[in-house]
Amino acid sequence: MRSVPFMKVLPAVIAGIVVSDVCHAALWPMAAVAVAMAVVAALCCQKYTAVASLLVYGMLFFAAASMTAATRTRGVLPCGEKVVMTLGITDMPEVSGRWSRATAHVNEFRLVAEEDGWRRSGEKVVVRFDTSFHVTAGQRLIATGYASALGSEDYAGYVRLMQRRGYSRSVWVNDTQDIVVLPERKVTLKIVAAHWQAEAARRLAGLGLSEESYATAAAMSIGTRGSFPDTLRDDYNTTGAAHLLAVSGLHVGMVAMLVNILLWPLPVFRRGHILKNCAAVVAIWFYAMLSGMSPSVVRAAMMFTGAQLAFAVSRTGNGTNIFFAAAAVMLLINPNYLFDISFQLSFAAVAGILMLYKPLYGMVKGRFKFTNAIWALFMVGLAASLATTPLVSYYFGRIPIVGVIINPLLILVANVTVLLSLLWILMPIPFLIGIFSKVIDMSAWLQNSLIAVSADKWWASVPARMEMWHVLLLYAMWLCVYVVLRSRSTERCATKKYCHDFR
Repeated sequence: MRSVPFMKVLPAVIAGIVVSDVCHAALWPMAAVAVAMAVVAALCCQKYTAVASLLVYGMLFFAAASMTAATRTRGVLPCGEKVVMTLGITDMPEVSGRWSRATAHVNEFRLVAEEDGWRRSGEKVVVRFDTSFHVTAGQRLIATGYASALGSEDYAGYVRLMQRRGYSRSVWVNDTQDIVVLPERKVTLKIVAAHWQAEAARRLAGLGLSEESYATAAAMSIGTRGSFPDTLRDDYNTTGAAHLLAVSGLHVGMVAMLVNILLWPLPVFRRGHILKNCAAVVAIWFYAMLSGMSPSVVRAAMMFTGAQLAFAVSRTGNGTNIFFAAAAVMLLINPNYLFDISFQLSFAAVAGILMLYKPLYGMVKGRFKFTNAIWALFMVGLAASLATTPLVSYYFGRIPIVGVIINPLLILVANVTVLLSLLWILMPIPFLIGIFSKVIDMSAWLQNSLIAVSADKWWASVPARMEMWHVLLLYAMWLCVYVVLRSRSTERCATKKYCHDFR
């Protein structure tokens, strides 16, 4: 545990979030306790280290609890009433039938029946405009519409998920309502990322790919999934390959790997290693912006940035510790990530790769490099699949079997699709459009065909639903085994080093 200190920090953060969410504790008392514990820990850290450590854990617990209270969703818009609102659009709308759907922040509102009485809101809403209105990210509007609940009692799970993501209401603005576009525009990092993502989607659409190939390439390379067919999405869920459609650690890792490979000669020059690592970090966050700054890609960007910086100072980057640090920081910034299914699945997948890949690969590693490369690819997919299986069983009631078999080939094909899509987005050279179009179309078609064929097998997935306490118990057992094995490995390494120094 000494080599992975953030593995001890993360449980305190998670416990604070869960307790605050269940008890609905008040913000200021918990924040005051957190500050007091931090002050006392700083005063006694030299003489009473054990007490200081306990106080630090307590401080993290109450800090996470207070942030949970501060970010708790609060809805003040009256449901079923016609209201006038000032809206700030924060992402690019997605069109579905008659309506275009976007995320917006309501700054102020008043009832239409009232002449004055403007009230502040600040809440985050799902707003649906009639497609006769054209809106874009960054616009500020004065709109008349109706606010409603996020969903009925039949969709309680969906409502709770949206509330965890910070949404409080649904707002409907049809073609009979009024909209006034204000001259000033709001500019934030998220809004800039949304415009970059939209431009990237436009360039990718210029390749003239088939509908399914474009949807696959756009989902995997820049995180745009609005045009993905429902039947194909079901096939990905059945085979356990849905993680390929969410931009996360796998995709960010591809970008980091490509930059490091392309710039490998730089360290031979004076201060070239600094330029190389700076370029890699810039590329990682540029890709995060290009894919819309979703929670999963931000988490992955933080982890790979830490790994790159550790590499830059010529130290061995502890990937597991960096990963847990990224998760702890993200949860302290936005505790609602803990309850997001995509965050949980991506966290489990990357944790599985970091913890299970080496032991699994060590069991099958041989003398031939070619077979070792194949086994390595297979074991990466196996580690991710094993780690996410309990969560998949809990949320979807099925355990994917075929995904373990086809994951290696899928990851290989996905590399081709993602990297070529990104190259075209960055360098849309007209005379190369035919080559890029054919290769991306073929790789995406191959991937989708493999998914569709595998999903038709009766043994593609097995119906089985775990309870939450089963999931937690299983993960706790895996974590204990990992800690024991890592401790023994560290002791063996220390013993070998001592014997070598003695001789």
